[in-house]
This record gives sequence, C-alpha cells and structure tokens, in this order.
Amino acid sequence: MRLKLFLTPHMCVMASLICSRRLFGWLFYRVRFENVIFGLLTVMSIQGFVNLRGQWSILGEFNNLPQEELIEWISSSTRADAVFAGAMPTMASVKLSTLRPIVNHPHYEDADLRARTKIVYGVYSRKSAKEVRDKLLQLHVNYYILEEAWCVVRTKPGCSMLEIWDLEDPSNAANPPLCSTLLQDARPYFTVVFQNSMYRVLKVA
Repeated sequence: MRLKLFLTPHMCVMASLICSRRLFGWLFYRVRFENVIFGLLTVMSIQGFVNLRGQWSILGEFNNLPQEELIEWISSSTRADAVFAGAMPTMASVKLSTLRPIVNHPHYEDADLRARTKIVYGVYSRKSAKEVRDKLLQLHVNYYILEEAWCVVRTKPGCSMLEIWDLEDPSNAANPPLCSTLLQDARPYFTVVFQNSMYRVLKVA
C-alpha cells in the first residue's frame, strides 16, 4: 500500500515522458504523434474497463458485529477526550468512527509512533501487569482494547506476538503471557468495562 502511495506519482511522471518529442522524436517522424498517444490510451482503456467491470460485479456488505458493538459503546459510554490504545487496525476504526484520541495509528509511522506502539503491544508480552500499566499511564491512556485473537494468533512459526516478544524481551520469557492473565482477571491494574465475543475494553487504573 505504501509503495503504491509513493510510487504512483513517479509512474505518472515517467508515463508523461512518452509525450516528449526530445526523447521520442525519432518515432514521431514516422508516425503521427496523436496516433501514438491515442493508440496507447486505447490499449490501456481495454484492460481498465475489464478491471472496472470486475470491481462493479462485487456485491456485498462489510459486517463486523462485535466491532460495531464496540464502536457504539465507546460513542455512548466514554468521554470525547478519552484516550484509547490497542491493536493498530482496531485503533483506525475507533479514530474514524468515534473521533476519540488514540496513541497508535496504522496509517502514519515515525520513530516516536513505533516506540509508542511497542509500549501498547506490551499487553501481548510476558511483562508484568504493573509495568505495562505504568507505561500506558505515561502515554495518558484511559482505555485499552484487548483482543483475545491477538493472544493466540500465529500465522506461521516464529511470528506470534509471544514468540516475537520472547526474542525482544528474553528476561521475561519464563513468565506467563500477560494477555492471558488479563483475560482471566484484569485486576488490580485494569478494570473490565466492556466485553463481547471479540473485544474486551480495560480501563487503566
């Protein structure tokens, strides 16, 4: 996605060079300039129209009831200035739908945001609840959105959150996973204020 974002302008600039008489003047002496451009546009339009028809044929409606319940609860039960933290994909939806402040966002990246995201993802490590709570308070987080799937998801060996954290933080590798502990009992450093089949909102105490 980011490569598309940054390389599309370059592609447009390079494509515009086709119209350069300095570079392709030798071709325009043999074939009319207008015919070359018209031919290129025609060839591209054929595939473009096929792509458009394919996209138009897709019918359906996005449905994520647990997330809708979460968004509705946040909108109705939290203050407008309440600060949220959690997995980056979920934070994008929270920001877009509720306008609540968030501490990490998937559509922007710099060194400070990476550092904040590492703190936020500490919930899925083996650190102590107190240590993670204290760091979240330093970010002024009021609510943490905990997702059970992130505790157990493992796309391939070595890529789960716990496996990554064990490499990053070997000193805590013998401790139990914090997210599993919080799912059983979040007290005393967190309080469960909302829960459904997918999300659990923890108030940072």
